[in-house]
Amino acid sequence: MHRISIVVNKNWEVEPILAGLANGQFRPAELPFPLIIQSNLSENFRVSANPANADKNARAIIVLKDGSANSLTVKIWCIQDFMDPKASSSSSEEKERVLKPLLAAEAPELVIAMGTAGYISDNSYAGCVVFGGRFFVHDGDPNNPRSHMVNSNFEKSLPINANANIFNVISPGFKSKIEAKLLPPPNNPCIHLTCLASQYYTAVGSVNVTDYGKYAWVDAAAVTAFRQVEPNFPVGSLETTHGVIRLCSDKPTIFISAITDREGNFDMEVNAGQNYVCAFNAGIVLGQFLADLNAMLIKTLKFDFAAI
Repeated sequence: MHRISIVVNKNWEVEPILAGLANGQFRPAELPFPLIIQSNLSENFRVSANPANADKNARAIIVLKDGSANSLTVKIWCIQDFMDPKASSSSSEEKERVLKPLLAAEAPELVIAMGTAGYISDNSYAGCVVFGGRFFVHDGDPNNPRSHMVNSNFEKSLPINANANIFNVISPGFKSKIEAKLLPPPNNPCIHLTCLASQYYTAVGSVNVTDYGKYAWVDAAAVTAFRQVEPNFPVGSLETTHGVIRLCSDKPTIFISAITDREGNFDMEVNAGQNYVCAFNAGIVLGQFLADLNAMLIKTLKFDFAAI
């Protein structure tokens, strides 16, 4: 049985993602309802102090069965659930502390980093969803006392470590199925809501930044740093946590970004409604991706999620 761990950054991101997965009007018919689905708003949801304490800490568990050995189990986790509430919810150092034991205990065959993000373009892509396989992590505030994550892979272009055939799932047929369901966000929505996917898309992330005001210049600095080491590969998204997830495990890792705004326009284009609708769209896309990935696995007697 194949195992996938989907890791979402914030509480307010995972809630609409789960809504997109669970809603019968948006979930593909071949995707079963989650065996477990939990909201942090529920009085019954209490995360164990041990971040690797079995399935009761997962936000959702989905099992896609067909009676073969290639059936698929998917678990969805929220990083913020495990973080010390006294720490900044944006602390990369605290995210790293809780992620490493979680992913080590789960030992998935594939990790999917997921969350909201910006996109570099004069035209808006808000409401679209981006898949990619490469990562670049920029230390945006190295002297920040509230977050001091350190890693030798900062400022390096990290190549895809997952099987690039995963991206074949995002076919024209896949896009036609999800495009009819995607919802326009309230602020400057993309004219043609769709899913963009390439193994060459890079998640460019700025870590150790706990003051949102600094993103006015930190994101641009991250892109500049990326272009200095990698002039050719396209930037798939700009955010804070995809790269942290990539660095917390040696397992094959890809990312799914819910695009909320254009780089440099965060203050004008992002609010609670924008985040919710865009993350909801990512949940819709994720549901179809899991269903179609499972169909591909059924046809493939042996599939290795690691890079070939």
